[in-house]
Amino acid sequence: MGRSPRRGAAKPIATVRMYKGLLGDCFLLRVKQGDSVSHILVDCGILQNVPGDAARMKAVAEDIVAATGGRLDLLVVTHEHHDHISGFAHASDVFFSDRLKIDNLWMGWTENDDDPQAKALNARFNKVKHALAVAGGRAVALEEAGVPGAAAALAGLENFIGPFEAVGGALGATERLTGRVIMRKLKEKVRADGGRPLFLEPGSVLDTPGEARLRAHVLGPPRTEARLFQDLPTRRAGESHETYLDQRFAAADQLLGLETDRPGGDRPFPPRYALTETEVQAGGNEAADWLRDRYYGDTSWQRVDTEWLGSASMLALKLDSDTNNTSLALAFETTPGGKVLLFAADAQVGNWLSWHDQTYGDPPVAAADLLERTVLYKVGHHASHNATLRDQGLELMRQGELTAMIPVVEEVARAQGRKDKDGKPTGWNMPYPPLLARLEHLTAGRVIRGDRPLDLSLFPPGQAREQDLWVEVDIVG
Repeated sequence: MGRSPRRGAAKPIATVRMYKGLLGDCFLLRVKQGDSVSHILVDCGILQNVPGDAARMKAVAEDIVAATGGRLDLLVVTHEHHDHISGFAHASDVFFSDRLKIDNLWMGWTENDDDPQAKALNARFNKVKHALAVAGGRAVALEEAGVPGAAAALAGLENFIGPFEAVGGALGATERLTGRVIMRKLKEKVRADGGRPLFLEPGSVLDTPGEARLRAHVLGPPRTEARLFQDLPTRRAGESHETYLDQRFAAADQLLGLETDRPGGDRPFPPRYALTETEVQAGGNEAADWLRDRYYGDTSWQRVDTEWLGSASMLALKLDSDTNNTSLALAFETTPGGKVLLFAADAQVGNWLSWHDQTYGDPPVAAADLLERTVLYKVGHHASHNATLRDQGLELMRQGELTAMIPVVEEVARAQGRKDKDGKPTGWNMPYPPLLARLEHLTAGRVIRGDRPLDLSLFPPGQAREQDLWVEVDIVG
C-alpha cells in the first residue's frame, strides 16, 4: 500500500487511504508495528444514483482485495446510510464471497438486535421509512394522474438514506437493497468467516484486532436521546427534544393515513364522505361531476394535491439527520498518549457534544485531550454545516500537524437536494464554505478532497501519494 519510506525517514505508524470520487465514505487503514501489519476498512459507500456508482465501487472493492491480500482484520460500519454502505451491495460478489475474509466487525450499539433501546429506536426509524415510502408512492401516482411536479417534489430523498423497501430480496438487486438488509448480511458474513460483530458503547476503549494495533476510543453514538436527536445547536434554553420527537413521529402517522388499505387513517372525514381520484374522473354523480369539472379542469393554479409533500420532505430530512447522529465515532490512538486519528462519520451536533459527557479508559482521558492530539480528521458528513463542532471540536485539534480528509464531490453535491417548483435541485452545500476555509487555515492547506488533485508539496517527501482511485497519507511516529 504505497512505497516504503526512504532510509532515515520517520516510519509510518498508519497509512490512511481515502477512495476518491464517491461522495461517500470508504477508508482503508494500514497499521504497522515492526514487521506486523493489520488492515482496517471504515465504511464503503457512494451516494445513490451517482453516475457510474456501481463500476466505481467494484473497482474500489478490487483494490481493497489487492491491498489487503484478501483479508480485513477489522471492518467498521459507522451507520446505515447508503453513502456509507452501498459498496457492499454494488460489489457483493467481492464482499460476500471467499475472495475477502473479514475477521471482525464493529458497529455502534444502535445496531445490536438484542439491545432494547436499539430495537425501539429502529422501530421508530422503520415507521418513518415506511411513511416516506407511502408518500413516495402517492407522489408518483399523483404525477401519473396528471399532477405536474408531484414526483419531483420527493426526488432525491433516498440518496443518503438508501432504498426504503427491498424488491425481490436478491443480493444482486442493488438498486432496491435496503440498508437493513446490507447490515444484516455483513453480520452474517463475519460470523460465517469465524468472527463476531461487536456493538460498541460510548466511553469504551479497546484495541483494534490484528497483529498491529491502534487503541480505539468510542466517542459515540450517545445513549441519551436528548443528544441522539440533536442535529443543530440549541437555539434557546429549555428546548425539549422529546417534544420534537413526538411531533416528528406524529407526522409519520399522518403520512401513513395516505395508505388506501387503512380506512379513514388520519383523514378529516369518514370514508363514506370521500371520493377517490378514479371515482371523480369517472363521474356519474353530482359531486364527482362537479369536482371533475371545477377541480380537475383547467385550474391547476388552485389545486392543492401536492401541498402535503412538503411535510414528507421535512420528515425525510430529519430522518437523515437522526440517522447521521447514530454514527459510530472513533478516535484511534497510535500510541498511548500519542497521535489521534479522528473518524467522526456523519456525527452531528448532539453526537459531538456527547463526547464530552464521559471519560475514556483508566486512567481517565477526556474527549478534549483526544481532540487536542488529533493529527488526522476525517471530516464529518462531507464537510456539511452541522457535522463539525467548532469550539468543542475543530478548534481543539492540533494546529500545525492537522490533516483533514473530505470524501466529497462538490459538483455532485450541488446537483442534489429537493426540487424547486421548476424541478431544479436546490443543491447541497458541501463542502460548507466557512468550514472549508477554517480547515484550510488550521491545516496550512492540508485538506485532502475526493474531488481535487493532491498538492504533494504540502507534505514531507514520500508521506502522501495519489492514484486515480485513491489518495493516501502516512501518519508517522
